[in-house]
Amino acid sequence: MQTAHSVAEFAHSFPNQFLDWKRDSNYLISLSVDNEEKLQRLFYKLQDNGADVVAFTEPDINDQLTSICYYGTPEMRKITDKLDLALEEVKVATKN
Repeated sequence: MQTAHSVAEFAHSFPNQFLDWKRDSNYLISLSVDNEEKLQRLFYKLQDNGADVVAFTEPDINDQLTSICYYGTPEMRKITDKLDLALEEVKVATKN
């Protein structure tokens, strides 16, 4: 659910990029990090490298950072290519 919040925030903050994504790709990939601190570091690393990126903080849990969304250019994907897919551990557990 947090992914949906950050995608909506991205669409609001970067409407032209969002329309480009919708027209050219329409792919969504949800990745996982271990904790909020790592998510913050990833957000700033993407931002520092010029990514169009937004952060979503959850008001119901003291504005904790719960999701980010960025436009996945090949250059930006290199920054996140080592991250696990979100819920991958659930998929693996259900196969056993």
